[in-house]
Amino acid sequence: MGADATDMTTGPPLRKVLGFALPLTAANLLQQGYLLVDGVVVGHWTGVDGLAAIGAAGPLFYLLNAMFIGLGTAFTIRLAHLRGAGDADARRGVVLSLALVTAVWSVGCVLVATVLVDPALAVMGLRGQLAHDASVFLSTLSLGFPGIFGTAAVSAYLRGLGDSRTALWVAGFGSVANAALVLLLVAAWDQGIAGAALATAISSTAALVVGLVVAARKYPVARTGGRPAVRRELVDAVRLGFPLASQHIILALGIMVLVWILQAFGPVVLAAFSIVARVEQVTAMLFLDFSGAITAFTAQNLGADDPPRARTGLVRTLGLTAVLTVVASAVVLVARGPIAALFTDDPATRALTERYLLIIYPFLALYTLMVVLHGYLNGARRTTAPLICTVIAFLLVQIPFAYLFHGVFGVEAVMWAVVVGWTAGLTYSVLCLRRVLFGPLVHKEVVPS
Repeated sequence: MGADATDMTTGPPLRKVLGFALPLTAANLLQQGYLLVDGVVVGHWTGVDGLAAIGAAGPLFYLLNAMFIGLGTAFTIRLAHLRGAGDADARRGVVLSLALVTAVWSVGCVLVATVLVDPALAVMGLRGQLAHDASVFLSTLSLGFPGIFGTAAVSAYLRGLGDSRTALWVAGFGSVANAALVLLLVAAWDQGIAGAALATAISSTAALVVGLVVAARKYPVARTGGRPAVRRELVDAVRLGFPLASQHIILALGIMVLVWILQAFGPVVLAAFSIVARVEQVTAMLFLDFSGAITAFTAQNLGADDPPRARTGLVRTLGLTAVLTVVASAVVLVARGPIAALFTDDPATRALTERYLLIIYPFLALYTLMVVLHGYLNGARRTTAPLICTVIAFLLVQIPFAYLFHGVFGVEAVMWAVVVGWTAGLTYSVLCLRRVLFGPLVHKEVVPS
């Protein structure tokens, strides 16, 4: 399996979780660093309209990415289970299935992005120059879909084996290349938002090549042996990954509805929405990495028939999450003015961004604790629970709240809707965790027959 693959079934649980999560966080810091560079460069070289266009295009790309996020996580869980059970023979079928899914999905998304992008923007209520700029951004970005999805597949493979450090170096390479290219194409050569999209496309393709070479050398897959169970692995990945993918699809569709609500307030509001989304990505990444680490940790230990160890890892990770959330919230709240000024010189956009951050960040713990709980549920193969949570919190609570009250309270209703949705999501996640830990299905797993 490779000497660097991490065994999470022995040693201090929290140390194992951190050993997996921190390299991912470092990789995501590099990735978010390039996103911040991208946002700052776009904001200062293309203005509020450029930020608004990227904010409008973001939900559509997320929608295309959603299914693959779920399937990739399903393959990671499957590989982690095999790792915990010590079964290396079945890995070949998983890898071939992952490669097939990645190739088909990449080609399909390129076709969708080039054919359906304009009708989708029209459904969101976008017209004129804003719609044109968003369409240019997505169409150009689609050139890099094979690299974007391929790199995500390589990362899923490495994380499933427990080797998040190699995933760090692959992602880091792509992020540094992206930041350099966006400075060259947008700031130096004045290529606008098309240049920003092209920088992502080129760097992702280069990162895919590097990732494939490194993964093949560190963890080669046997080319001989029994017939790989590709069809069975595909069916299992779809069954396990569909709830995960549906969760992200619902989020993407919900964000599209939010854009439809916000576009009525003008480009300044969409620009502020885009800035806050990037800030949220940066502050949330550590906790999303904890979620991913808990998924792998739980999957390995349940695969090794050690549920108490999986629960211990969850409890200790939740404690650390609470402490780190207080720190992250305080930093953003204190620095909200400089953060807004980093992206734009427009006073109205800066003021709205600061207000948005002031409303939601005192309640960040509602979100961070929820995503860590989702990591445990995913690792326990209860992937439907996070899906239902997303439906309740986002689709049935946050979106209706924003729609019903934005006419009376203005754009602040959309901001407070985030907090209301987080509250509903955490409440449901806690109830799900109690059923998983103490319900009859888990009892059968904990007490071997």
